[in-house]
Amino acid sequence: MENIARMRFAVFLALAMVGAQAASQIPDLFDAFEMGGRSLGMGGGMYSNAADPSASYWNPANLSLIGEGQVELNFRNLPTSVTSLSGRLDDPDEHGSGSFGSYSIAFGGFALPIGGRGTLGLSYAKGGFFNDRRVGVRLEGDGVSVDIDDVLRVTNEFLTIAWGLPSRGQTNIGVGVVIGRQHILSDTFRRIDDGQETTVIDDPAVTDEGIGIGGIVGVQFTPPSNPNVSFGISYRTPIKVNMDKLDAISDEIPGRLQAGVVWRRDGLRGGRDYLIGGVDGAWFFGANRGKPGGLRRDGHAAAGVGIEYNWAQSFGYVPIRLGFRVVQDAGEGFSSRSAFTFGLGYRPFEADYWLDLNIAAASGQSKPDVSLTMSSRIGRR
Repeated sequence: MENIARMRFAVFLALAMVGAQAASQIPDLFDAFEMGGRSLGMGGGMYSNAADPSASYWNPANLSLIGEGQVELNFRNLPTSVTSLSGRLDDPDEHGSGSFGSYSIAFGGFALPIGGRGTLGLSYAKGGFFNDRRVGVRLEGDGVSVDIDDVLRVTNEFLTIAWGLPSRGQTNIGVGVVIGRQHILSDTFRRIDDGQETTVIDDPAVTDEGIGIGGIVGVQFTPPSNPNVSFGISYRTPIKVNMDKLDAISDEIPGRLQAGVVWRRDGLRGGRDYLIGGVDGAWFFGANRGKPGGLRRDGHAAAGVGIEYNWAQSFGYVPIRLGFRVVQDAGEGFSSRSAFTFGLGYRPFEADYWLDLNIAAASGQSKPDVSLTMSSRIGRR
């Protein structure tokens, strides 16, 4: 029994090192998850300047630009990944692959102007998602071979209540309160063979969740000399979440500083069509420092660029979108992620609803991400 106990201790020391690096081939979605919507098809190029209900999540200053009640609901897939481990237990070779995952509501919210006193925004968003299975067969240790089958799933969700202040000339300001929820599931399996006997460690899955409160503030500016250009910037504070059983994995949602510019060109195709272009970037601050076996994050950037051509038809507009987005690696743990994005919309002149289908062909995934968004006016025109 003493030999078995010593062997288990040695194996778990090595596996702690594996756990810190096992996701190094997995594209980073932990805090840069694009929940969907119109801007996803533009590579995220409109996030800081989106004048729709998603503004409460990205930049609440843009709520000030919404002149009528709107509601938005977004569905998209939640990508999963598998990390295959081979070779030495203490320094395994790793190979990551992604899959489509399941569909889920990724965003729901509304924006409601309040009689010239500003615009109220309320939204729910999945803003971070990670679901990785780590599998290793007959990893070689000192006198043992080990089979591994682990699952780690993390979801960051945000409930935001925001207020876009009344417009002041060319400058708008918005503020909000953000309630962040982090849910973690950790499931581990080990089969340890020392050549004489086999020890199986198959503990029940552990789940934990924590809630914390943060804030978001944003500014949007349109130059008086060029009303077809808009600049936006926002800052969401880091959120400490009160994890209990799994706080060694993560107990903090990173803060985010975001900025972008959008421009519009009218008069295309005989004055019937118009083009929108945007560039947007974000900086995610480091988080979970001192947790080398968990989801420690270094500061890292994400950026996107895209266009939307609005093609006029007899019934309305058909927006056609193209874009590209890249997310920098966040240090030890996750690799960079890039995606080419595409989208189509349906915007009838006389109807009170809009539809958007957006696709992102992401690195490391066998199938593209797909997002479907439904938006509608609420109240009278």
